[in-house]
Amino acid sequence: MKVKNELKEVVLDYLGHHNTMTLATVCNNSPWAASLFYANKGFTLYFISSPNVCLHCQNIATNSHVAVTIDENYSLNSMDDWRKVKGIQMEGIAEMLITEEEISQAVKVYVRKYPFVSVYLRSIVSFPRVVSFLETIAKRLKLVPDFTASSENKFYKVTPTSVWFVDNEISFERRQEVIL
Repeated sequence: MKVKNELKEVVLDYLGHHNTMTLATVCNNSPWAASLFYANKGFTLYFISSPNVCLHCQNIATNSHVAVTIDENYSLNSMDDWRKVKGIQMEGIAEMLITEEEISQAVKVYVRKYPFVSVYLRSIVSFPRVVSFLETIAKRLKLVPDFTASSENKFYKVTPTSVWFVDNEISFERRQEVIL
């Protein structure tokens, strides 16, 4: 049991130190993959996207089963570089968040990782308590970001059903299942 708990902690640490995931969706037997920023609470992943524009959101609306990978770009300078490959593979259920409680949780998780987005999030969240929280965070920023994004964006979450960790330093092409 100790090894499984250690693996769980290794994977949670990996999630916390990375920022982008590849989200794979499917609709009518047509696969689609999108790279997205994410924030996590435990193994649950949160992301922001537009249900009106993004194909992955439209696919989620018809088929909530998704796959996710989180890894990094490796160069191939020598045979030893193959041993450096690490990453997460995940299956899960994706959904758009709609309740104040769910969105409030997502906002807190997302802003903890990316505080600068608090300025932007005020334009996509309408719940007064959440907006008040975002204004407090925005006031603490030393620099206010100068970017815009669609006010149609929504929060989504991926709740994992299975998680695996690939670590070629341990074994080439062997993945270890994380017990959730």
